Amino acid sequence: MAQNQQPSFNFNADDVWAAACQAQRINGSYVKLTMISESDPSLTKLSNRMLVMQLLADPFNITDEDREQGKKVRAFYQALTFKILQGKHLNEFDNNAMVLSNRDVISSNYDLAVICSLPSCYQRGVVRQSVDQRISFATGGFIGAVGNKVSLAIEVLRSVYSQKWMTTYITGITSDDQVVFFAYKEALEVGKMFDIYGTVKSHRDNSTQLNRVKVIV
Repeated sequence: MAQNQQPSFNFNADDVWAAACQAQRINGSYVKLTMISESDPSLTKLSNRMLVMQLLADPFNITDEDREQGKKVRAFYQALTFKILQGKHLNEFDNNAMVLSNRDVISSNYDLAVICSLPSCYQRGVVRQSVDQRISFATGGFIGAVGNKVSLAIEVLRSVYSQKWMTTYITGITSDDQVVFFAYKEALEVGKMFDIYGTVKSHRDNSTQLNRVKVIV
């Protein structure tokens, strides 16, 4: 065996995806490196990858619940294939995840490590997909006319800070299914309702852009 050659293995892909989901459930998040507490061993947390390797050593310890979740996560990334068929471009990470999701056997350390991280990415991806769908399929139309001052109650869907412009861009939706977009001085918590006051700046892409927005406390 060459000096730098890694030990070989061939794991069933379904087992790997299921084990990755079980590790995510056990840790409650993606833990890249094992965290050892010398003062309190009970606080030691194994990395997701180490948990996955332990589970793959005896796949009978993988629960049915996690096998079902593994299928969901794998299918989520397999579905990215349809985006390519529609002519859409995938970033490098999503493209790699898609390729891995279509493999029946996992035989490299790198591929195993990537899959260990994907249940966590899946959770964020589902939330992002849900937000995108709510924005795309909003049926409330535009709010007011340009120049109108409006008072609204919105649910915050996105709150993204721009380092370049040193401001936070907020996307929200009203109970009438109308999408609004505006810049604000600070972040607003996603999922929460806020009463706002602002001026209609423009209408575009099925959303109403506001400026001079104030959050009414």
